[in-house]
Amino acid sequence: MPLPRPKRPVRLATLVLLVAAASVLLCPPAAAATLDETDPSSPNASDVAREPRIVELYPNPTTPENRGEYLVVSLPERGNWSLSDGYYDVAVPANASGRVALSMAPNRTASILAGGSGTEADGAPREIRRLTDHFPLSASGDRIELRRNGTAVDVVAYDRAPEGHRWRAAWGEWRPRGYEPRSPRPTADAAVTPFVLPDSPGVPVEPLRNADDRLFVAGYTLTSERVADALVAAADRGVRVRVLLEGSPVGGFSARSAVLLDRLTAAGVEVRILDGEVERFRFHHPKYAVADGRAVILTENWKPSGTGGRSNRGWGVVVEGSAGAEGSTGAERGTGTGGSTGTEGDPAVADDLAALFRDDFEARDARPWSDFRADAEFHEGGRANGTYPTRFEAPAEPAAAANVTVLTAPGNAADRIVARIDAADERVLAVVPRVGGPNDRIVRALRRAADRGVDVHLLLSDAWYDREANRNLSKRLADEPIAVDLAEPRGRFGKVHAKGLVVDDAAVVGSLNWNPSAATNNREVLLAVEDESVADFYARAYAADWRGGGIQLPIAFVGGFVVALAGAGAVARREIEFG
Repeated sequence: MPLPRPKRPVRLATLVLLVAAASVLLCPPAAAATLDETDPSSPNASDVAREPRIVELYPNPTTPENRGEYLVVSLPERGNWSLSDGYYDVAVPANASGRVALSMAPNRTASILAGGSGTEADGAPREIRRLTDHFPLSASGDRIELRRNGTAVDVVAYDRAPEGHRWRAAWGEWRPRGYEPRSPRPTADAAVTPFVLPDSPGVPVEPLRNADDRLFVAGYTLTSERVADALVAAADRGVRVRVLLEGSPVGGFSARSAVLLDRLTAAGVEVRILDGEVERFRFHHPKYAVADGRAVILTENWKPSGTGGRSNRGWGVVVEGSAGAEGSTGAERGTGTGGSTGTEGDPAVADDLAALFRDDFEARDARPWSDFRADAEFHEGGRANGTYPTRFEAPAEPAAAANVTVLTAPGNAADRIVARIDAADERVLAVVPRVGGPNDRIVRALRRAADRGVDVHLLLSDAWYDREANRNLSKRLADEPIAVDLAEPRGRFGKVHAKGLVVDDAAVVGSLNWNPSAATNNREVLLAVEDESVADFYARAYAADWRGGGIQLPIAFVGGFVVALAGAGAVARREIEFG
């Protein structure tokens, strides 16, 4: 809840609240809510301000010597306005009013603003005015006062400003230029097919092989020849094929991947790499594909150890059209050509992911493969070649009426996961390779659920590089009601790489690792699925992984008791035995 409005509105962009005077309240820009915030999207916000405010800062542009740095003020009327940082003082041009950008190099500032994405138009300054005296904005931290007749009416203070990031009062945070948060959009009555890897390596590739219109693949890495074959074949059929990958994966960019990407571009596939001058994300880490009206969302990379079924325990889901969604056009599908989507109904989830893909693919930090290749170094790496049994086949028919929501990071993914766990009534089954420690916010949510009587299990990786930390976490939580264990593959898979969650009759599947950096700095994509049969499919595989062996009956965890089948045709929910 916002604090009451003081008589003199002064904000401080630090993580602590300070009081400068009895009548002045200082509030941090890091907070999401600001005092009496003017809505930058309102019709008159760009011209007329009700209160004098500092509304935007851009102290650390990517230009040499930070030329073109600027701040934006919102002034209700002309007057004797000035700025001060305690070292420098400068007058605001006397005839300035409304929303105005102030800069020592207005031509360079104009160039910076002109290069912004179209989504940033709301809240843009009405004009750019030159500051006639020296007034540098410090990238390492500053405290700036907006004064009227020599008296401070607004204050913004900040620590380090990340390169290429802006702060706006309406946001309450630093954001890289070109990044806009996404709101989760639920889709009703979607057809959903869950699957696990390495058991079903054909499922994530089948939609790629059957695309007729559009085929977009987003990933962290791509070293799978099967996937490359499907992409080349699609391009040969006239499908519009695009690929977007991370430019600096841990361990370096794979030489094997470079060979495949050369082949893709030669076949007419558009390949771009997230590796621009200033990147919006620390890592481009999602694993998804859009194939006509179908979407594939994975925990696994497009490589033999992941989608190839050669090593990892992973989760995935294929989503088809929703009969209840609003219709879409070919232009909305990113093709501009119309054509069949390959599914009945309207592909709401596929369109949602296609829009996300388009935003990231066309962003300033997405480089064409040829440009990236010219100055990149490539590294050799190992190749998984394991063989594993199929214990859990994907359902023959999809769940026909699931409610699904695309979640993304940065932005909403971690918040939605925590909210789901906090609302759990019966079961929470979580599988991740590792977590950010016992006080990670998602782990804290698991602990809260366990404390209130929900049956909570957390399954972690036993890979050699995760083992010590995960064992320590298990010991740390041994006296709490949450059950924590390390997976024993026992020949069924190589290692745990899934990032999955079952909460009552819902499941969440996607790329998000459970640590603060992934949730706030990486591009991640997940899908929340509300459907009992989907949740029970993952729960069954989860129980087998917890026990280190298979479970043959389609059983589901309810907690506290076991219901036996009463007879032929009886339907009952059962407890998963985690013995």
